[in-house]
Amino acid sequence: MLLLRIRLRRTGRKKLPSYRVVVADQNAPRDGAFVEIVGHYNPRTEPRTVELKEDRIKHWLSVGAQPTETVHRLIYERGLWDVAPRKLASKPSKAEARAEAEARAKAEADAKAKAEAEAAAAAAAEAPAEDAPADDAATEAEPEATAE
Repeated sequence: MLLLRIRLRRTGRKKLPSYRVVVADQNAPRDGAFVEIVGHYNPRTEPRTVELKEDRIKHWLSVGAQPTETVHRLIYERGLWDVAPRKLASKPSKAEARAEAEARAKAEADAKAKAEAEAAAAAAAEAPAEDAPADDAATEAEPEATAE
């Protein structure tokens, strides 16, 4: 069973690319053997030129051919496929990463300070309860000491 991809095949001259949209075996080289040409794409024109054979692309998608990310975007923009292309996660800049790390550290410090404050409040609440019986015992012990 062939695993087919709908992908771009580079044509054109050096530094001036244009592409053919082809159906090819997944393991075939980029500019190697293909099954069928289903369109053309020229990113160098303004606006970029995209010509697609809609009926053939729909046929190959129904047969199970998987488009590459670029071709997926092209056929989605044309309304040939309902499945939206996934958005690639952009790498955060160093400044954003640093700001996020500082915010995370501040949140951890605030949580730690809050936990320490709660622990201190709990200890303060326990301390008067312990001190009160100890004071009574100390006052009782003092009269005995003076009696001797």
